[in-house]
Amino acid sequence: MKGTKLKKGITLVAVLVGVLAVTSGAFAAKQYLITSSSQIKDGAVKLHDLSPGARKALHGKKGAKGDRGPAGPQGNTGAQGPQGPAGKPAPTLQRLAGDFSGTNASVATSLDGVQFGPYTDGGAWGGSVRYNGANDLTLDQIHQLSYEVMYSAADAAPIGEAYLRIFLNNDEHDVVFDATQCATTVPTKNVFHKFEVVGKDVRYDDDSCDGVAPDQQHWSDVVAAHGKEKISGIYVTTGFSGGKDLTALLRGLSVNGHQFTFGSA
Repeated sequence: MKGTKLKKGITLVAVLVGVLAVTSGAFAAKQYLITSSSQIKDGAVKLHDLSPGARKALHGKKGAKGDRGPAGPQGNTGAQGPQGPAGKPAPTLQRLAGDFSGTNASVATSLDGVQFGPYTDGGAWGGSVRYNGANDLTLDQIHQLSYEVMYSAADAAPIGEAYLRIFLNNDEHDVVFDATQCATTVPTKNVFHKFEVVGKDVRYDDDSCDGVAPDQQHWSDVVAAHGKEKISGIYVTTGFSGGKDLTALLRGLSVNGHQFTFGSA
């Protein structure tokens, strides 16, 4: 067994002699012949005994990069992370711009919302907020529509509340939502009301409630008959109806879930 270890030590020494012979520096200037393991301390040459050049020679040249192995199987989907914080509410609109505009100078923005009037004779004149963001949708693509408004008048004003119209086919036709339902109900004055249009009674091509059937009819019936007509504008209007010293304040409009709030709060 000792003889075997000695032979292995001498073989290793012979290899190291070859390495040392080709390195630069001090080892390149001198060569040492080692014939016995007794010439080596502790019977072994350690890596730190070699010069940097000798250590580098022992490693040899770096081989070529091997081919990339096949991709492993896809891991299981991780658990859903916790819900993030709620996003910021949409900013309020303090002026009519973009998809919104007023039809005349009697419609103006304020910190409280869009102000209409005052109209000394609400039957003779009025104004509208126009929304063009739904243009070219068809009527049956409107799934949600509402507005929040408050009106005031110096008299009973049975038809003074603001109303909403959807103009169709380049303004050739319209659907009107009348909160007074042909003057059969009077919304409370000086109080904000939110009126939902979809799913309620409306009129088609009958702004004045002329008494000719069908007059008020359910939203779904109008959509069934005219659902493919294209929208050319949505208007919220105060006036051209009735009321002395009539005013209104529009606080919000919501179209297919997109909420627009006017004013600063």
